[in-house]
Amino acid sequence: MILQSEPAKGGKIALYLDGEYRMTVDPDTWYSLSLSDGCEIGDDEWQEIEFTVSSRQAYAQALRFLTLRAHSAEELYQKLLKKHSPACASFAVERCRELGFIDDVDFASRYALELAERKHYGPSRIRQELYAKGISRELIDETVSHLEFDYAQSVRDTVEKKYRDCLDSEKGRRKMTAGLMRLGFTYADIKTALADYEIPEDGTDEY
Repeated sequence: MILQSEPAKGGKIALYLDGEYRMTVDPDTWYSLSLSDGCEIGDDEWQEIEFTVSSRQAYAQALRFLTLRAHSAEELYQKLLKKHSPACASFAVERCRELGFIDDVDFASRYALELAERKHYGPSRIRQELYAKGISRELIDETVSHLEFDYAQSVRDTVEKKYRDCLDSEKGRRKMTAGLMRLGFTYADIKTALADYEIPEDGTDEY
């Protein structure tokens, strides 16, 4: 097969095999291939070229994602799969990992603390959110167990902000408890955190 190149829009280079268009690459990629216009290549060599080009494109997209916010390795991989092959997505993720652009341990720690501080999530909700980001269960357990955060105070802050008026009735306290449990707190956590509040007697010890 004869490889030919032609100028394309945006300063890029279009590649053809035996006169048939195959792909467009940026100049840096083209020169990195060390190929000359009109050279003859075989199927294996062309497949290698395709992988080199596609994996570089996947890596470039990975960097764009990471400039917007931090990602876990699995989250980044799943995003890349929407436009790239598994092999190219894996290459891009591993390249980012090698260069220190992604670190699941650091990501999990920072994200868990953000969820606790900014969204007032409890342990179980934090676990769910970390799992949704592709963090392994083992790392989730380690992260949550080492997270230094005052969950009781978080419960009290949430009550003061959203449920202060719910404390005066059984119906209100049930509504409050359901809301706090959706945030990831257990009934025991809630009861302990609200121990200093004056809860009216209504014949039940449930909030």
